[in-house]
Parts: sequence; structure tokens; C-alpha cells
Amino acid sequence: MDTDRYCQVCIRHCKAGYSFCGRRDKNGLLINKYRFNAISFDYLFDKPVTHYRKNVKVLSLGSWGCNLRCLGCQNVNLSWNLNAETLGYRDMNPDEIVETALNNNCKGICYTFNEPAILTEVVAEVATAAKNKNLFNVLVTNSTLTVKSAEQISPCIDVVAADIKSMTDEFYYNYCGAVGIPDVSGRILQCIKTFFDNGCHIEVRTNIIPGGNDQEENYHEIARWIRYNLSHSTPWHITRFFPAHKLSHLDPTPEKSLLKAQETGLSEGLVNVHIYMDKGCDCARDSFLIKDTVHYCCHK
Repeated sequence: MDTDRYCQVCIRHCKAGYSFCGRRDKNGLLINKYRFNAISFDYLFDKPVTHYRKNVKVLSLGSWGCNLRCLGCQNVNLSWNLNAETLGYRDMNPDEIVETALNNNCKGICYTFNEPAILTEVVAEVATAAKNKNLFNVLVTNSTLTVKSAEQISPCIDVVAADIKSMTDEFYYNYCGAVGIPDVSGRILQCIKTFFDNGCHIEVRTNIIPGGNDQEENYHEIARWIRYNLSHSTPWHITRFFPAHKLSHLDPTPEKSLLKAQETGLSEGLVNVHIYMDKGCDCARDSFLIKDTVHYCCHK
């Protein structure tokens, strides 16, 4: 692949002059560098990350844009919006972000709300500044970074909350707008394995969508992959789907589906399999967009 003509940040590999995620303008300039639409102060278990540090407060930070188009996205106003002017944003450089975290007794910074894979340069700069002040860094991601991007950013990332939505390309094509990305599920697994091999603490998340990725064989395949490519002790967070956006016609995930996924994970040898009857993700519906002030997340 001609690296001068194709973006190397994520597995979509957009041509120069085109940006599916909205990260660059037609001249190739990063549009939302140091511009953030959402910020909150919450706890690490909200990500969910439960096996790294207990009961620690973090600053959660997000901008706009995403390289997927998940039909049930809880953060569609950020992730699908390519025009931040309609949302309002705050300019914050790395030192200001770190100072804000320290002043609010945070122990780490989480890159979340929209997909941080599209802003690896910004994440790397902020994360480096954070580590210099003894703050840890958490990447909450759909796991679509290229191997090169994952390798480059790994030294400054401590924790990766990594999505495995399904083990099939078909699901990613039908539910996540990933049509045109060859071997999307395989490349997502490769991204996660790259972070793991570079020493990052990994916690995997799967949101169970009725009729989408709730097949028992899918549960088995995810659990086996985690056990044999990461570790039997790698946490697997199984979260409940709630109707949203283009999947608002569906019912929430039945409890029996979550319990079956947990049972399957344990039967495959995983020892940290958690299910969530609430949304079990990063407090997306209750986080506040930045206008003139910084608000606190609902979890105190």
C-alpha cells in the first residue's frame, strides 16, 4: 500500500484527501487537534475497567468523529457528527488537560466517548504529558487501530478497554458500517493482540445485541480467542444492549442471553467474566457536552 496516499491510522485506510471519520480536512490537516466536546470526572470501573486499579477517579475526555457507524451507537451525537461547531468544544492543550486531572484528584486519563483511534497523535501527546505527572492512561476503543498505530502508541498507554463486537465480518458489515474493510474482525483481533504484546493491560468488552451477535458459537469463539491469545485471566465484560439510534426498535438484551455468554466464557476457561444489566459502558448517555463549563459525570 502506498503509505503517502492512504491513511495509516486505522484499518479503514482512507485515501488522501478523504476522511471517513472526519479527522482531517481536504488538505490533510488534523481538524480537531486539542478540541474536545465532552469531558467528565468519573471512575475507572465505568469504562468498564475493573482489574487494573480499584475505585480510582479518572478524567474522561472525548472529541468527535468515528471510523465506524454502529447502528446502536449511544454516542451518535459525537461519533457520527463531523461538524463540532454544532456541539461546542473547548480547546485544551496536553498540559491543561493534565493540570485539570490533577486539580480534580484524578489518577488517570481516559480517551473515550468518540473513537480515540482517529486521534492517535493527540492521544499520544496528552498521554505522554500525563505519564510525566504519574497519571495512567486508558484507551477505550473499538480496536480498529492498525498494527503500526498500536505499536506507536503502546508505550504511553497503560490500559486498553477493547471492543470485540463479534468474531464475524458479517456483523461488522451489517451493524457497524465496516463494509469495504477486508478481514475486519481479524484485523481488530490483531490490534488487541498488538497492545497486549506491548505490555498494555487489556480488558475486553462485548455488547450483546439481540439477533446480531447473541449466538452461542460467537460467545465460544470470543472466549477462546481471549484465553489463548491474551490470558485466561483477561477480563471479559459482557454488556447489555439498550435501544438507541437505528436499533431503537429492538428490545434490551434479555438477561438469559447475558447469563449464557457468561456461562460460556467460564466454560472456556476464563476466570473474570462480568455481566452488566445496566448499560455497562462509559456513561455515554449521562455525560455532558462541553459548552462553557466542565460538568461531572453522573457516577460520583
